Amino acid sequence: MVATIVLGILIAAVFVYGLKKVYNAFFKGEAACCDSGNCGGCKGCNMQKALDDSYRARVEKIEKFPIHRTIDVDGMTCEKCIYRVVRALEKIDGVTIAAASLEKQSAQVGLKENISDDILRDAINKAGYTAGAVTA
Repeated sequence: MVATIVLGILIAAVFVYGLKKVYNAFFKGEAACCDSGNCGGCKGCNMQKALDDSYRARVEKIEKFPIHRTIDVDGMTCEKCIYRVVRALEKIDGVTIAAASLEKQSAQVGLKENISDDILRDAINKAGYTAGAVTA
């Protein structure tokens, strides 16, 4: 009797955990692979297409800015990484829009004023990634 109750509780817990994962993946845009520390990337996820489309749209806007930069970024492995890099860059005063790509391992920013390359690199490094070369 007690074993049946414990087993029922365990099954319910696993079921609720699975529902939470599905909810996060579907409604919050978080791929299941992004919760693990050893993420191999989201290349197989349906979320990747949405990320690619969003990246292209953002890059088209960035290229219209008179001042824009491309920054090499090492260490991005999933969509949460993209989000963190973009968010870190867009918090910088003077950055209007940012985009990041897993495939290219880089980020692009559209600037409303000239900003030091070191400030852009520092924001990426503080977000937990390694910023490399910055090109115009």
